Amino acid sequence: YRSECEMISRLKSYLGHLLLLMSAVPFFIVSCQQDATENRVILSSPEVGPEAGAQFISIESSVDWTVQIGEDAAGWCTVTPSSGAGSRNNIILSYQENTGDDERRAVIIVSFGRGNAVMTELRQRGASDPDPDPEDPGNPGDKPDGLVSDPVYEWMELPEVKEQEGYAYVFHRSTIGGEEVRNYSMYYDAENRIALWVAYPICKMYVGSGRTDAWNYDPKIPAEYQPQLFKGWPEKGYDRGHQLPSGSRNSSEDLNRQTFYFTNMTAQVSSFNQGLWAKVEEKVRGYSSSCDTLYVVTGPILTTQEEPEMRYTADNAGAKVAVPKGYFKVLLKRNIKDGTYYSIAYLYDNVKYDRSSPAREDLRKVSEIEDITGITFFQNLPDNIENDVKNQLDPVRWGF
Repeated sequence: YRSECEMISRLKSYLGHLLLLMSAVPFFIVSCQQDATENRVILSSPEVGPEAGAQFISIESSVDWTVQIGEDAAGWCTVTPSSGAGSRNNIILSYQENTGDDERRAVIIVSFGRGNAVMTELRQRGASDPDPDPEDPGNPGDKPDGLVSDPVYEWMELPEVKEQEGYAYVFHRSTIGGEEVRNYSMYYDAENRIALWVAYPICKMYVGSGRTDAWNYDPKIPAEYQPQLFKGWPEKGYDRGHQLPSGSRNSSEDLNRQTFYFTNMTAQVSSFNQGLWAKVEEKVRGYSSSCDTLYVVTGPILTTQEEPEMRYTADNAGAKVAVPKGYFKVLLKRNIKDGTYYSIAYLYDNVKYDRSSPAREDLRKVSEIEDITGITFFQNLPDNIENDVKNQLDPVRWGF
C-alpha cells in the first residue's frame, strides 16, 4: 500500500463489507453437529492481467453460502451465481478491462450458513503493468504432475470449458501419502445426467491395487441431477461403466472411492465394458509407464449424423438418463526431458464386439474426435505445436 492511511482506509472498507454481509445472513436453528466440509474459497487465479476475462471460483462447503463483491469493485467485477448450497466449482468471476495505469483489487466475501465468512481478493494489474513473465503463463505442466495447482483451468488434460446453463465444470481432489493431488475433472450435463467428458492425469503415483465399490452420489452435484445407481441399471445389458476407471485410481482408498460417484458412470453395454473397453483401459495404464505423465480425456458420444436422436434408459428411481451411442478416449503423452508431446485417440460404438483386444482400426487423430464431438482437447498445449500434435496418427508409437 502507498501509505499507512491508505492501508487503514482499505481495512475499514473490508470490515464494513464483511459486517454488512454478515448482518444480512438469516438465522437458522441448527444442530450442534459440525459442518461435514470445512468452508474454503479458492480463486483459480488471484492475480490477472489488465485484459477483460473470467475465471472459476471453487467453494467447498456443506452449507448455504452467498457471494458478495466489495463496493469498490462493483462496477467492474461480477459473480454468477451469487448464492447456492454445498460445494460448487462452476461459479464464474468476470472482470472488465483495466484501462488505468494502477492495479485494482476486488474484495470477494463468501458468507456461510452459520454466520461465518471467508474473504479473498482478486488483483488486476494496470494497463502499464508488464506481465511478470510473459513467456511462462503458469502452465501446470511445469509443476510436479498430479499436484493441485492454480489456476485449475490450466491443467494440461483439461478440454476447453464452455459455460452453459444446465452444465457444470467440477473437479475432485484427494491425497496420496499426505500430499494433496488432483483426481479428475468433468463437464457434467445435468439434464441428461451424464458427464460429457472426464479428464485426468495418470502417472505411477495414482496406480496401486484394490477396489472400494463405494457406489454413491457425487457431493459436488445436487443428487436430483445424478442417476441413482445403487442397484445398477434396471435395463438389462448395461453396466455402470466408469469413465475414469477404478483401476487407474487405486493407490489410495479416497482416490478410488471418488471414481464410484454416479456422475462418473454411464450406461455401457456389459460385454463391451468388461471386454474390449477394459483392455483399452489396461493399455492406457501401460502407456503411462513410458512417459512422465499421460493426460487422458474420456467421454460419451450421444448423437451422430446417422442417429441424431438421443436414446435414454431409466435409473433406480425411474429418471431418464442418456445412453451413449459410442465413446472416445484421447491421450497425450508428455516427456519433460525433451519437451515432446505425442497424441492418439480411440473411438468405439457402445455395442457388443466379437474381439477383446484393441486394434489399429480403432485409432484416430485427436483432431478427428474434436470434429465429431465439438470439444477442444488439450487447449493448454503451446500454440506453436498444438495443431501438429493433435493431427498425429502413429500406431507404432502406441504399440500397434
